[in-house]
Amino acid sequence: MRKVEERHVRAVAELGCIACYVQFGVEGTPCEIHHTRHKVGMAQRAGWFDVIGLCPEHHRNSGNGKKAIHAGIKTFEALYGTEEELLQLTYDLIGVEYE
Repeated sequence: MRKVEERHVRAVAELGCIACYVQFGVEGTPCEIHHTRHKVGMAQRAGWFDVIGLCPEHHRNSGNGKKAIHAGIKTFEALYGTEEELLQLTYDLIGVEYE
């Protein structure tokens, strides 16, 4: 990872879980970095600029009624928005222009 990518990922991590932001309006929830899938094919991972922050409950836990992105993406996106919409919101909140 290059320095510019590290700074970007750090800013995303400091913002916190974007789903918690959408749901509760809070920033800074401890999060994991999730690589979005909207620009890549199956079995490929997006680059370090196409990441959003998600807390463990919204990222991978399946015990929360399939509200986690890896437990049920359709339910997740119906509740919080698509990965692309959340990526755009992340960029807006950290003050970066979305490409």
